[in-house]
Amino acid sequence: MIGIYAAWIAPPRAPKLAVLDVAELYRLKESQVAALLVKPDATDADRAAILKNVHGFGTEVTRLLQVLPEECRCLILARGAVIGQDTQLPDLTPDVRRRLSL
Repeated sequence: MIGIYAAWIAPPRAPKLAVLDVAELYRLKESQVAALLVKPDATDADRAAILKNVHGFGTEVTRLLQVLPEECRCLILARGAVIGQDTQLPDLTPDVRRRLSL
């Protein structure tokens, strides 16, 4: 009876929400790359490797954004799209920063 009630009669639950600051991720990566490129003792091979790494960053972020909602079982909103300072929304940015080594 409870299963039938939950499946057909009970009102649907609001989706769980979380935020992610994608702009911060790109700013951090940009700073990281700039610091390595202007490093005085960096060789041309080092700089080429850094630039190759940058090309893969967008793909890595995209892949992560595809699996993240399934992992947290939530709807992820871009931080810039959220108006106001709702401190109850979980911020996934620190976890994603760690996963991307930023």
